[in-house]
Amino acid sequence: MKVDPKVQYASDNAVALIMREVKGAKAVVISTEDGFEVCSRVENTAEVNRLSAMASSMAALGAIAGEESHIGACDNVVIAAASGHIVMRQVRRNDISLVISVVAGREAIVGQMLYFSRQASRALELA
Repeated sequence: MKVDPKVQYASDNAVALIMREVKGAKAVVISTEDGFEVCSRVENTAEVNRLSAMASSMAALGAIAGEESHIGACDNVVIAAASGHIVMRQVRRNDISLVISVVAGREAIVGQMLYFSRQASRALELA
């Protein structure tokens, strides 16, 4: 899939921002809503292609849950696991829908993950 150079540049900046600002960040992946990687940075053994595909599926499940529950569009999905957290944030643009996935260890603060993924999402929406 070909991504607009402005979106690619904004994605590169978004990944750098999150990796720099989120303590304990292990991986950041920006992918299309159909699961193709746009940009990533991985500090651990996470498999980017698999994470992109899972983020796509989780975002779709979040969207359906929001609609069925009558609470509106899903902005993010948060997963708490034994060794860390994953935050997946929707990016809505007119030309392409993206998902930002942030994987971090237990030392990460989920609020920080949400805050910086939202900042990155806004920058991507305006790019």
